[in-house]
Amino acid sequence: MSTTKRGILLLNLGGPVELGDVKPFLYRLFSDPDILVGIPAPARQALAFFIAQVKGSSSVEMYRKIGGGSPQLRWTQAQASRLSGELTLLAGEPLGDGVETRVAVGMRAWEPSIEVALGELREWGTTELVLLPLFPQFSTTTTGSCFKEVKRLLKKWKWSPTLREVRSWADDPGYIRLLRETVSESVAEALVHGPVHVLFSAHSLPMKIIERGDTYPTEVAATVKAAAHGLEQPWSVAFQSRNGPVPWLAPYTEDELERLGKSGVRQVVVVPVSFVSDHIETLYELDQLYAQHARSHGIEGYYRARVFNDCPKFARVLASFIHSGKHSGQPSGLSAVTP
Repeated sequence: MSTTKRGILLLNLGGPVELGDVKPFLYRLFSDPDILVGIPAPARQALAFFIAQVKGSSSVEMYRKIGGGSPQLRWTQAQASRLSGELTLLAGEPLGDGVETRVAVGMRAWEPSIEVALGELREWGTTELVLLPLFPQFSTTTTGSCFKEVKRLLKKWKWSPTLREVRSWADDPGYIRLLRETVSESVAEALVHGPVHVLFSAHSLPMKIIERGDTYPTEVAATVKAAAHGLEQPWSVAFQSRNGPVPWLAPYTEDELERLGKSGVRQVVVVPVSFVSDHIETLYELDQLYAQHARSHGIEGYYRARVFNDCPKFARVLASFIHSGKHSGQPSGLSAVTP
């Protein structure tokens, strides 16, 4: 019986590990044609360099305030390790017969790059390649961009393993149960001090990208609808992390916190929706910037639901995507594609 060598490419955005990485990271991030859309390569690279220089100093200070760099790589590697262990436990099940697995981490805008990670899986002899993004909701700027980079490399290398994509898991039941668990924990803590409003906060996106047909807002809505089902507390949705003067998906998190404070809300639980590990958007924006903003507008109790980091339950959720046997049209399923 031949053995299938299943390589799982765990995809994430990445972040600067040290303060000296901040400007190069910003340049690589904004050089992506799926981030600065509709701008030809030479102009886009020049603009990316300009943005990195202009934003660099303030971004360095933000990373300094969370310890001198992003912990995202550490958490992603921990998630990869737990996923690998979970798949090993499942290897004795019928679906695992004759299958060897290896998990590699590839970052779209930093190291280890998708090219490095994919090269490792190729050298290992992968016959079936699974693309598993750590973005619950699909967007052309995240999952879509990662998939494009993989397919570019497959074409460049003339390598054609069987390819499977986990395109989206926005309302996957396992993911929603785990997200709801984090909500319940923080709500229980806050209720000791009085009534609570739950604010789901997702990363925003420029309206220019949404107008091109990006499905991200619909996917965020699916996540929140599922996570808020049966929730006894009032809740709302807002979007964080906007940059620049152009319109972004709203309402903005800071504006929603101000509205809640003015309406008399005194206790808020903020739930990160589009993040599965701690990084600049949780540790600085939510924990420091927005917390201060909330308190300045009368919100006395500010609580932030945890993200998954190296939670073993999250590894089981990821493993379920590999072993679900579902196909396209079902968010958490593997979809066969042709490179």
